[in-house]
Amino acid sequence: MVPSIQTDAQCVGATAIPRQRLTLTLLTRMGRSLAQRHRRSFTEDACQAIAAQSTPPEIHGAHHIPHTGACLVVCNHYTAPRFSAWWLAFHITAALAAHRAQAAASEVHWVMTAEWRYPDRDWRRYALSPLTRRLFHRVAEVFGFVTMPAMPPEPDEFQARVTSVLRTIRLARRLVATDGILGMAPQGRDTPHLLTPPPDGAGAFIALLVETGLPILPVGVAGYRGRVHLSFGPLFIPTIPADCTRRDRAVSAQVMHAIGAEIPPGLLDSESRRSQEVEPRGGGRQRSAADRGDKLLSK
Repeated sequence: MVPSIQTDAQCVGATAIPRQRLTLTLLTRMGRSLAQRHRRSFTEDACQAIAAQSTPPEIHGAHHIPHTGACLVVCNHYTAPRFSAWWLAFHITAALAAHRAQAAASEVHWVMTAEWRYPDRDWRRYALSPLTRRLFHRVAEVFGFVTMPAMPPEPDEFQARVTSVLRTIRLARRLVATDGILGMAPQGRDTPHLLTPPPDGAGAFIALLVETGLPILPVGVAGYRGRVHLSFGPLFIPTIPADCTRRDRAVSAQVMHAIGAEIPPGLLDSESRRSQEVEPRGGGRQRSAADRGDKLLSK
């Protein structure tokens, strides 16, 4: 994860969303729990955080949220000047809690970056990266999340990444048995676009999680018409090729296609035109949001 460089003005039809803020009371309670290593319910905190915002999110496809049962939530890594990455987790978690059955598990166990990564010779790499590494480890401990080394991983992070993958798979198996929810943003980092290819290995990682028994619940997130826009798609199980050399890209393509289908079409299409990535297809039709998600990995 790196500092956001995306602005809402980049997307035609999008307007600036209100700044997302935590109340002092909630911020204090969360800070105290982090300092004392006391477990907290992220779902309860998320619901309080979203309820305190001046403008509620616009939610579509809520009927796709399973009332019971385990699932793997996947979303695009949307960020903006008024919307830092952790608000993805707040908004999606609160929306899930509002539409799950009362007796169903509603805690979302997010896979999060292990630290903020900066380029070589950037002073923040030596000052902020170690601080965020310790902070994010504590956040994961308090809320029941899993940290994953930032992408691309450093050469000496191979063992740490293997350990994180195995830990996540064990967690996924427990969630399948308890009807729990695992969440992740496959892109794994802030980007200047709403939808970009995940890093190598993301598709293979998702395939391992699906093989534990988790169906995928895609979510598209964007700033749209002055509000945070969340759209949930139908649950699906991706086709996982038997050929391991094709598995990573094939699963990534299916997942990003499903996420792209949930982002307002005008946002991705206008973004594609600006970056001159859109090419006419049969009769001059331009690629829709879903088309772009489907073909991201072919570039």
